[in-house]
Amino acid sequence: MDNLILGPCPTLTWRDIHRQDSDHPVARNVAEQAIAYLYEPVTLHPDLTLGDVFKLLEACPSLQEIFRRTWAVQLCEEARKGPLPQSRGSDPAEVAGIEYLELYWSWALDTSSQTYRSVHGLNLHGIGHVLAVDVPTYGVKAGERIKWSVSLTPVRELLDLPLRLREELTITEDDIDAKGYADVIASARCSEVLLGQVIQGVLDELAFHGGPEAQAEFKEELDARVAEVDAGTAKLIPGDDVFAKFDRPGFNALFETLGGLPQGEVSRAMRKIGDDEPAGPFLTQAFDGKVVVKQQFWDRPGREFRRAFRAAGR
Repeated sequence: MDNLILGPCPTLTWRDIHRQDSDHPVARNVAEQAIAYLYEPVTLHPDLTLGDVFKLLEACPSLQEIFRRTWAVQLCEEARKGPLPQSRGSDPAEVAGIEYLELYWSWALDTSSQTYRSVHGLNLHGIGHVLAVDVPTYGVKAGERIKWSVSLTPVRELLDLPLRLREELTITEDDIDAKGYADVIASARCSEVLLGQVIQGVLDELAFHGGPEAQAEFKEELDARVAEVDAGTAKLIPGDDVFAKFDRPGFNALFETLGGLPQGEVSRAMRKIGDDEPAGPFLTQAFDGKVVVKQQFWDRPGREFRRAFRAAGR
């Protein structure tokens, strides 16, 4: 039986199973005392909306102080104005907007050190309606859903959307030197979530770029830059040029010569070396002998080779 349930209106229902004067759990609404239940596992009611989370923050104002760093006060002020319809912008009609909001886990595991990261924080995104047709722009096919970032969406446009928890989670490779960095290496389930984690997960995403005013300014600047790119007036810099100076110490330390090849091309090849595969023979074969690795690094496995490359630039 669920002891704590977060529901609409808002209701934060606590089922007291330790009452000495009753043979059955006694349920009561503890929304006004929610601060005392932040570390209790909570179940999300099927009818819960994002607006109900903000109503809970209003019912227990102390929560706004606890989550002040994530702009809780300012977001509550916006939510108090009431919901607005979703703005569609330039999205095609078949995209159909967001159906519900989803809190989800995204764990990371460094398989080199066997260290987990990001196991306590929840992420939040929007889940679109089931698509009737393919939408190539988003790489999504008919019968699937688009997953939307909501970090720059005005909170008032999201208030009426249902809020759900996805128990299925992915575990990704967190060792930046592994060939499969950021790839999914395992999956699991986590159905237990604390009330504080739910609130923090919501606010972290909605305040990712700051409070409502800062978000509006950031979006305006972003839209202006996109317009410059579309108009062809923006000065674009190749990605390889951005990283060239940071990678130069690594190339100087680990390579005899690049044979006149661009650094970026060699960097991309380095990412393809197997974690346990010797780097020197791989790169020699990949570039027909033009790229020469220094002898002391010739037999280094791919993961160790990439780690040494990064260390040279520190």
